[in-house]
Amino acid sequence: MCDSLLGPFLGGPMARARELLWGARGLALLLCLGGCCGVWRYKTNVENYALFTTRTTIYLEYEGPSFGEWDISPSCTVTNKSSRTATLNCPVPGIHKIRAKVDNETFEDVDRYLPISEQLNCFLWYVLKSSPEQSSVPSSKNDSQELILWIYDPENAEPSELNHTATSPSPNSKTLSKQFWNLGQEPVVQTYFRNTKYFATAFPELGFWKINVPAMLDDIITNIRGKAIAFQDCFVLDSPFIISRPEEPFPNNVNDSSLCSPAGSAPYIEWSACIPTTALLLSEFGTFHTNDGFITYKEIKAPAHILGFDLSHKVTDIVLTDDGILFLIMGTVYKRESNRFFKIGSEYNLPETGITGIQSRLWCSSEYPVQSGRKLSTVAIWTPTEQYLGYDGNVFIKITDTTTLKKVLDLPTTASLSIGTVCYDSRPSEVSLLMACVGCSSSRVFYLSAYNEDRDLWVLRDFSLNAPPQGFMLMEFVYSASPSMLMWNKEMVYYSYRNNTVNGFITVTGLNQKLSEVSQGSTIHQLVIDYFGNTVIKMKNNVLILFKVEMKNAVELPQWEKKSKNIVLYLNPSGNLYMLFINGSSIHREVYPLKTEMFTYVHGFQDICPYLVFQHSMDLNVYYLDMGDEVTFWAQIVYMENLGLSIVVEIYRPELLMQTTDVNYEIARGICTKNQTMKFYHKTNYSLEPNYTESLISSTGVMTVELQPSMSGKMCATHHKLTHFFVGCPPSRHIVIHRPSDITCIKHNFTTYKIPGEYLWDPTTEDLVVNYDWDVYGCLMDLHYAIPFHPDIALYDGNTFVKMVEANFILWEVHGRSDYSYNSSMKQVGCLREAQTWISMLEEHENSSLDEIWGPQNYRSCFQSEFGPLGDLNQLYQILNHSGYNSLIWPTEYSGIYVFRVKIVDPNFSFCDLNTIFAVRTYGIVESPNIGKVAGFSILILSIFGGILVVSYFRYVKIYRALIYVDPLPSHDQQDQTRKTAHELKKDQ
Repeated sequence: MCDSLLGPFLGGPMARARELLWGARGLALLLCLGGCCGVWRYKTNVENYALFTTRTTIYLEYEGPSFGEWDISPSCTVTNKSSRTATLNCPVPGIHKIRAKVDNETFEDVDRYLPISEQLNCFLWYVLKSSPEQSSVPSSKNDSQELILWIYDPENAEPSELNHTATSPSPNSKTLSKQFWNLGQEPVVQTYFRNTKYFATAFPELGFWKINVPAMLDDIITNIRGKAIAFQDCFVLDSPFIISRPEEPFPNNVNDSSLCSPAGSAPYIEWSACIPTTALLLSEFGTFHTNDGFITYKEIKAPAHILGFDLSHKVTDIVLTDDGILFLIMGTVYKRESNRFFKIGSEYNLPETGITGIQSRLWCSSEYPVQSGRKLSTVAIWTPTEQYLGYDGNVFIKITDTTTLKKVLDLPTTASLSIGTVCYDSRPSEVSLLMACVGCSSSRVFYLSAYNEDRDLWVLRDFSLNAPPQGFMLMEFVYSASPSMLMWNKEMVYYSYRNNTVNGFITVTGLNQKLSEVSQGSTIHQLVIDYFGNTVIKMKNNVLILFKVEMKNAVELPQWEKKSKNIVLYLNPSGNLYMLFINGSSIHREVYPLKTEMFTYVHGFQDICPYLVFQHSMDLNVYYLDMGDEVTFWAQIVYMENLGLSIVVEIYRPELLMQTTDVNYEIARGICTKNQTMKFYHKTNYSLEPNYTESLISSTGVMTVELQPSMSGKMCATHHKLTHFFVGCPPSRHIVIHRPSDITCIKHNFTTYKIPGEYLWDPTTEDLVVNYDWDVYGCLMDLHYAIPFHPDIALYDGNTFVKMVEANFILWEVHGRSDYSYNSSMKQVGCLREAQTWISMLEEHENSSLDEIWGPQNYRSCFQSEFGPLGDLNQLYQILNHSGYNSLIWPTEYSGIYVFRVKIVDPNFSFCDLNTIFAVRTYGIVESPNIGKVAGFSILILSIFGGILVVSYFRYVKIYRALIYVDPLPSHDQQDQTRKTAHELKKDQ
């Protein structure tokens, strides 16, 4: 069929003419246009092509006409050379050439070079997210989820394990996992952003491990690592894994309208910067949402009464947010949340119409350390003359317009300025605007301005580019310390690296043509930048062009799919790419082996990585540095002699920290090793600054550091490391009073207590009743009244102890109590001049609170001499520190409860406002008796005793009187009477 279609060009008198006229590539183009192009590809049992070893079974397949046979390396074997689908095995390690022979060869029938390694890594980790029925933890956005892991052999696995539908290990995998468990294997899940590790619990009888991981919204890219343990000379390869996110509820009703792009539009994909498995696909067949990387998906629709059929088929842009989806339809923004679909207009501070673009972040900003009180936006929205930023909670703020920009950026007021493209910058805190200016030069010019959200600052970048009479270019920024970006239109890609010090148009190696000419007249469909600096340009006819960030030349990759397929590329965090095949409302995902395909090209041109090793100790994405802190890193690069490589350190805002660098170099047997040690530290004496507050503001912020080799190559696995240094108050930093072990801290059952009015700063006749807040003040430290108390302060970051505070601090009783004192005078501590006291500070700040009048902003040391009188050095010294003798002393006549607030006043100790509260109660006093009470009590006792004596006296007098008057010689009758009387008296007694 192909021969008959192109017969006039393939033989006879016209054969020589067609070579002169078209050349080899022109002929190839004719053959492809005639439908004679074929493509071939390979697959393995592992979806992400993680294993290419001597044990790996490789499946070859050819798609197209005129297939001949497979041409393979002599050390490999194939099941059937003449079959379009064959099985390949290469038992010998090395680089093996594979080719599909066809009758009419074109430039697309290329050789591929497959790197087959030794069979050191043979096994993989299988990861299963436990279903709610299996897990005791309920599935929730804020809860953890349970992962079940086992080890499997891709060459001996069951089909359910290969297609990731298995819910339990196969018998072979169960046995294999048990063997590794017996050898001590323990998997660990380590996250990408925070390097957090989660450890497993083994269930050897079931043949798997379980790990509970939190379903965090911004730290879901992980790597499953195991110990370096071999079984039958084979190891388990570390496996990338993305923690899936709970499915977003976007229910649809029966009569809802599909949200589609205009007819004939190319499909467009948008994924979350922090959660790439959450994505949207916009096509002329509808909008589709996924939470698992398009393994499953659902269509997003709009209520018909809000959005009619005509508008619902004119969606021009989409954006993912944390709480929904934004749609740009005919200049108006609509939002779909879980339970509603609505228009975002003037009610939300956005224009009703006229919006030309919406853009979300390409790089995750969750780890970027913003200044306290500030928040980074999540979406940029613009019109030709106005710029808006969107935040969580449907908050939108207009940040500028073109009239203001001309004034701020010092552009001619008479010029016509328009905003064309807005994109988040290389640094997460910045938003860049591509503007076209007519009247700023002799022709239309592109300018680039940037807005720093963290610093509320506008700058005009050192960038200008001659612009066409109309239209704009799309742009994306590379994650780097210095602004680096790519701009493109339908035919060309423009690069601007390192703050536009390196710029130009991307060209294909060896051809120097427009990309549209390389791809037989097709135009650019997509440009995808992955985490490793690989940039893939997809043309509409599925031709793929690759280059590395900060490189100027691109290469055309071998054709993988036919031009007629409707395909869109999707980011795969493992280092390869996903291809989404779209057929109406059906979406199918396959992995594209970018690494191997890149190796195929590079091997043909002998383009190797210029360095052998590049490593460093800069492990974290964010480092927090307070006053006086320092951090040290090392970086090493190993390369062949005479290449002269070095380590490039790019720094944004280098004025925030001091820096020292030490470089050591050695060479042995033609291999050079260069070790570079860098120390970043903070060193500023704020006590000498005339305005303490302004000095703090100017010396705090985020310094961004990027490490990278001075030269890279397309086959280099990774080429840079970016880290943010937050200079300021670290989050969760605070101080606590260190309680000595011999001092008890007891929580009592009272809620109020009294302070005698005479012991207050402003004495009163009435006692002050204080509500004791146990949650705020904590338990009471019981202190003996006769022992001076010296508070020791500990510095913490959250629950992590940092160090003991040795800086100067002050304290005061929060309820105004003044009956405590200090045991040292200014003279005793060695002051060279009169020190600050509460009385002197109150006199200087009459209308301020105690918390405001004295602090780091106005602290003045008494140990620095100055001209003038010394002052009264016999006053009490009211400043304490860790090493000083000065302490608190208590009243000796009575006990009391004191609630103190402690505050660090050393201006060179911390950017944080460090203060805390502690409470004490004195004990041990034997109070002297009250004279009045003692006298009264004594009089009472004496009165009672005297009364008893008086009553006894008169009683006995009565008895004795009766006995005195008895007749000495009584008569018989008288004797009887006397006995009778005596007997009666005895009864009375």
